[in-house]
Amino acid sequence: MRLSQLFGKTLRQPPVEAPLPGQQLLVRAGYVRSLEAGQVAYLPLGRGVLHRLQSLVRRALIPLNVQEIALPPASQPGSLLSLVRREVDSYRQLPLLLFQETWRSVTPGSSRLGLFGVAGRPWVELDAVGEADLPGLEEQVLAALDRVWAACDLKPVWALAGEGQRRAFFIHPAGDERLVRCPACGYAAGHAWATTAWPAPPDEPELPPEEVFTPGCNTIAALAGYLHIPAARTLKMVFYSVEGQVTCLVIRGDRTVDEARLARLLGTSRYYASLEEELAAVGAVGGYASPVGLDRSRVRVVADPSVRSGKNFVSGANRPDYHLRNVNLPRDFEPGEWADLVRIEPGDPCPHCGAALEIEAAFSLAEQTAPAPCRADYLDAGGRPQPLWLAGWRLDLGRLMAAVAEGHHDGHGLCWPPACAPLDLHLVALDLRLEEVAAQAHALYEQLQATGWAVLYDDREVSAGVKFNDADLVGLPLRLTVSKRSAQEGLIEAKWRTAVERLRLDEAGLAAELTRLQDLRGR
Repeated sequence: MRLSQLFGKTLRQPPVEAPLPGQQLLVRAGYVRSLEAGQVAYLPLGRGVLHRLQSLVRRALIPLNVQEIALPPASQPGSLLSLVRREVDSYRQLPLLLFQETWRSVTPGSSRLGLFGVAGRPWVELDAVGEADLPGLEEQVLAALDRVWAACDLKPVWALAGEGQRRAFFIHPAGDERLVRCPACGYAAGHAWATTAWPAPPDEPELPPEEVFTPGCNTIAALAGYLHIPAARTLKMVFYSVEGQVTCLVIRGDRTVDEARLARLLGTSRYYASLEEELAAVGAVGGYASPVGLDRSRVRVVADPSVRSGKNFVSGANRPDYHLRNVNLPRDFEPGEWADLVRIEPGDPCPHCGAALEIEAAFSLAEQTAPAPCRADYLDAGGRPQPLWLAGWRLDLGRLMAAVAEGHHDGHGLCWPPACAPLDLHLVALDLRLEEVAAQAHALYEQLQATGWAVLYDDREVSAGVKFNDADLVGLPLRLTVSKRSAQEGLIEAKWRTAVERLRLDEAGLAAELTRLQDLRGR
């Protein structure tokens, strides 16, 4: 590909529409352009990266006998299930792995997310069809995806992100999600799905309940200060309503309710803080509420496991300016349900090993749905109908490209890992007005292409400084330079994008560097 004819020019100034450094470089280097309505155009260099990423996924899946199909994006998952019903009828066809490329439209994210938040992005999708719970196949697919991550020189973290769902998270300070991780044992979960190990209640006797006058103490902070106790020794009651139905959440006083968990519990995000008349109807008083004495026929009471970690709590007394001391479960009240409600915080104990949890910002790159039976059958070896099981993996190529750019750049430009660079070599020709230089450059360009290398040939009539700056900006793994000096000496100058030194290579030396590039690319 001749740079003089390439669609997409380099830019000197960082664009305002790309807030993250790697994505600024993608725009400046001519890989992508922003369009209206949160869309993005992938220019030839950007498409080159996507093609390489798609090839990486295909190559990683070849050992699993994957078969490629194509479905309209809007038809998923219904058309897939319809096809499976029609085409699969015997255990001899199983397991089956179906692979497809698609373009998925999503709700545009915040403009601060850049390419991570655009409305339409290219994806690859893999669906596994098999018997029972697809034994062993999950591990093989995840191992294949791990090979893709390794080729991109990324280390995403697979983490729980829903009922039977996991996601691969790329840790980045601008991430639109929060990843909870244990540095000791490797436990990982999305923030809204993480759990913690609450401590055992203190070894102390349960004291008899008593009412105490607490004037003006209608917040946890005011109550704890007035009684000179830590907030963790109080119970917090939070009331939410959905279409007039009141739910009382009981959590430890030093914690806050996680809104995503609340929406899951209520089955909707269309909830609201219960009104005073709704509280009065169930026997509660705002600021002084207690689970003790509520009209349980009219209110749903759900407690978080955090309240199991204490004894002799202080809670409201359901009348203004009064609280109850020494409230204990289950002696004084028993919730109707238990559910994880509170937001996990840094330093909370890991549910597996007890080490302090860490919370980091991240972007999700891929998602996995666990195997589950579907509404389709096959005949087993005995001729009996059995339910087919489905599992799925979705890899966001647009975000993967953005993640590689964020993880691989320096102050001069992009630094593509060889396996996912859009092209292999950047050939720079200086002094092209000299016949011998033009002849050497053209001959080398033709030779490299003939031997299977993808080359970006800078044949423009611009200064050496502009050519070298653009080569660094575009970020291909290996730069070759032909000049007046190289034509005279019969040598080629070579420079790896991430190295400082420049090499002077004869024919054998060039062959050795190309072999090294081939090994790095893994072709």
